[in-house]
Amino acid sequence: MPDANYSLLLKLVRNSFAGLCLLPFCVSSSLASVDICRQPAAYSHLSIAHIKQQKSSIEKNIGEIDQENSNFDLQFRLRKDWSFGAGHRYSILNVDPLEPQTNGHLHTYFLALHKQSRSDHGSVRFSIAPGLSASSNVARKPGEYKADALQVLVALIWGRQLSDRMNLRYGICGDHRFGSYEIYPSVGIELQPGADWTIDLGFPASQLIRRISGKLTSSLRIAPDGNEWYVRDEGLEKQSRVIYEAWSLEWDVDWQVHKHLMITAGVGRQFRNRYEVTLLDDSRVRLRSDPATRISVAVAWRF
Repeated sequence: MPDANYSLLLKLVRNSFAGLCLLPFCVSSSLASVDICRQPAAYSHLSIAHIKQQKSSIEKNIGEIDQENSNFDLQFRLRKDWSFGAGHRYSILNVDPLEPQTNGHLHTYFLALHKQSRSDHGSVRFSIAPGLSASSNVARKPGEYKADALQVLVALIWGRQLSDRMNLRYGICGDHRFGSYEIYPSVGIELQPGADWTIDLGFPASQLIRRISGKLTSSLRIAPDGNEWYVRDEGLEKQSRVIYEAWSLEWDVDWQVHKHLMITAGVGRQFRNRYEVTLLDDSRVRLRSDPATRISVAVAWRF
């Protein structure tokens, strides 16, 4: 993290409640997007995650894309029905040798509220997460925010238990995981073929979970990843949007150090990478890059 931005984070933490949105918050996946469609954890927690991926060549060999992500979240669980929290997604995007209308430091701040109701017939969950998504020069000057930086992410998911080892879920979600904002159907079926295995097949994400021991769990997950940011150039004279879209295949190992602390390490592959950026000469370009390997580490504290 650049020294200037790191100093800014420390200043926010020391001097304002808003700085709490930059602390390590919830069990973070390795996605740059805010995964509102995923079932929230059933407990309160803080977490921080960092994801670093190798440089990937832009198609036609016109340059390289370097990307790095840091995720911070907080979630409070209230009784069995309500949970709320806040989070921050920070992405560093460098498109070499092109010159986009942004310094490449991209932030998404959000608040999340989840309400889940259960009955003998199943469950229903409503989630909403308003947020602001913009480049760092906009984030440092709140007066530069416009409606283009506002995001409102939503999910409405129904669940039904089909048997002791089979659960069904279905609903709709709206977010930026496919780049531009989209409302899309969500469906999945969760199977437990054995005491130590869980298979979750669905859209937009699927995963396989294996409990190795009482403290170790391994998971393999595939999901779309993306986001959209409102950006301005260094002189704040030009404005545009950066759109990112990809798919992520990730293998994680969770180590439950003790009842409060969990450490996660992962390795994955990002593929079908697509970017839309506006250059300083006002030309809009669409870029595709080669698949890239990525590694991640996360620390979570349950309370």
